[in-house]
Amino acid sequence: MNIARLILKDLRLQRGFVVPLLATEIGGLWAFLLQVPSAQIPGVAFGLLHGMMLIGDFLICYRTMVAEEKNRALLLIKSLPVSSEEIVQAKFAVNFLVVCANALLLFGLWQGTRAAGWMEFQPALTLPLVIGGLTWHCLNNAFFLAIAWIFDSERAVWMPFPALFALMSVILNFRRLKEALGLGPVTEFLGANPGAVILVVWALILGLFLTSSWVAQRKRVFA
Repeated sequence: MNIARLILKDLRLQRGFVVPLLATEIGGLWAFLLQVPSAQIPGVAFGLLHGMMLIGDFLICYRTMVAEEKNRALLLIKSLPVSSEEIVQAKFAVNFLVVCANALLLFGLWQGTRAAGWMEFQPALTLPLVIGGLTWHCLNNAFFLAIAWIFDSERAVWMPFPALFALMSVILNFRRLKEALGLGPVTEFLGANPGAVILVVWALILGLFLTSSWVAQRKRVFA
């Protein structure tokens, strides 16, 4: 019951945030597309769409977690008969709800624009692409949430950026890392079994959730 009430509280507080967030993401995507013709670089628009969603993942976490901590709202909640586990569960649940709603709205806009013939966007969305996209963005948001639980709010705002830089470096040098670490068979298996990739990602999300719950129980996060 406490978890449901905490989720509803966050949804009420953030209901006015959805439209500005979508406007920011769509505006940013459109600005990039004006500079990078998607017809000349196939798939670039889809990558930019996910880039805007990544920014959305961070902003959603900031609104529901970091900004609330800075406003001392979480300190008030901690004074109520609510356990740390319930607070963590509610935060992850409401973040995943908002992240998935944001992604589905943008996916719907993407597909609707293609169907209307307004833009020659590629690729056409399929169920595996949608499921994979939702999964990856839940992972992004779970990472941001875990950072927000582990560090205080001032540090949490900045911590994702060096982590994202490191991730970009891994992606750019993935071929050399794969050869150096002998990951060829693993990548071939995952490439042939996308369902296994989804399971691995959700295992990572579960690990981030359990880490956040452990920290919330043992650290005076809101003191």
